[in-house]
Amino acid sequence: MIPTMTPIALTSIFVTALLGSLIMVPFLHRWGMRRNVLDLPDERKVHRHAVTRLGGIAICTAFLLTLLLYVDLSQGMRGILAGVTIVFVTGLIDDIHGLSPLCKFFGEICAVLTTMLVGNLYIRTLGDLFGMGEIVLPLWLALPFTVVAIVGVVNAFNLIDGLDGLAGGISVISLAAFALLAFRAGNIEVQILCVALLGAMLGFLKYNFFPARIFMGDAGSLAAGFVISFLAISLTQGSAGQVQPVVPLLVVGLPVADAVWVMTSRLCAGQSPFRADRTHVHHKFLALGFEHCQTVILIYSISLFWAATAVVLRDEPALLLLGGYVMGSLLSYAALGSLRTRRDLLRSPGRELTVALGSLRTRRDLLRSPGRELTVGISDSVSYQMAANRSGR
Repeated sequence: MIPTMTPIALTSIFVTALLGSLIMVPFLHRWGMRRNVLDLPDERKVHRHAVTRLGGIAICTAFLLTLLLYVDLSQGMRGILAGVTIVFVTGLIDDIHGLSPLCKFFGEICAVLTTMLVGNLYIRTLGDLFGMGEIVLPLWLALPFTVVAIVGVVNAFNLIDGLDGLAGGISVISLAAFALLAFRAGNIEVQILCVALLGAMLGFLKYNFFPARIFMGDAGSLAAGFVISFLAISLTQGSAGQVQPVVPLLVVGLPVADAVWVMTSRLCAGQSPFRADRTHVHHKFLALGFEHCQTVILIYSISLFWAATAVVLRDEPALLLLGGYVMGSLLSYAALGSLRTRRDLLRSPGRELTVALGSLRTRRDLLRSPGRELTVGISDSVSYQMAANRSGR
């Protein structure tokens, strides 16, 4: 068991991870530029200049070393650290050399299975999700369900990493919400993990805000999603689970809803669900004419709304929370889709009126002098003929 941590000890963990990340990022930036480990711009991406994508090394190294330095690891912590190391290495290989989606999925699944085996962490119950009693999963269903759920959330964080500071900021909001929930539940292990990753992520974000000097890459986004997923399991499952399982879903609600919406849209269009495109929520806001920073702030606000809702209403019936989340997400995406069809009106609301007035002016001139063009033409012909006759004489 982890002994009770004092506020001073938690602060020390946070500051150590923060400083470690702050110190490492500039070195990784220069090394990545020299080694040409760069995220190059293309028609799908938003950034216009090559940016190194090794920020995940700073995040994960600061997080892991801080925990090893300060904490006597419990079984659950050892499982999470073993799994996050595997998913971090998988993401780092993809950042440097590139991996196919299948290879990335294989690495993610291996990481999840390792944490489940070493840490004995998996989804045993969904709580009283529909108001008809607790839903307890048998082992033969709980294990594959946990793998699918964790891999899904991990990739949701990977997919939302499309703008400077976006995935890192959403991770910070999620970790802060989980830290508050863990504090109320008296779960010191989750508090320690949240504080350590918060410090590492904030140190990285100093260099990742627009215009970004460095990206977290797949190593960072996959690792962040992985840790956050298992924090949710630690909060909701087993004897230490004092939070309803639906509550963490609201905390990570935006990236999960975006991933589900995008994947479903691609499948409905007959495309591969893994096909890269510009259909994510941040692309939708950019298409409406919002600037880069405005889009990030808007998405932060939405994520903060769901996280605050989860913390404040954590004891409300699960059916109410789940229904509100699903309806709110559907209405939000429907509103975004409706606004996109009218984006020209939003960008220049007087454009159509100006064009119409110009057309009316042209028609008015023609109506006022319907024979003007013919008169000018005859006059020019007569003048030309008279000049020719004079030159012939």
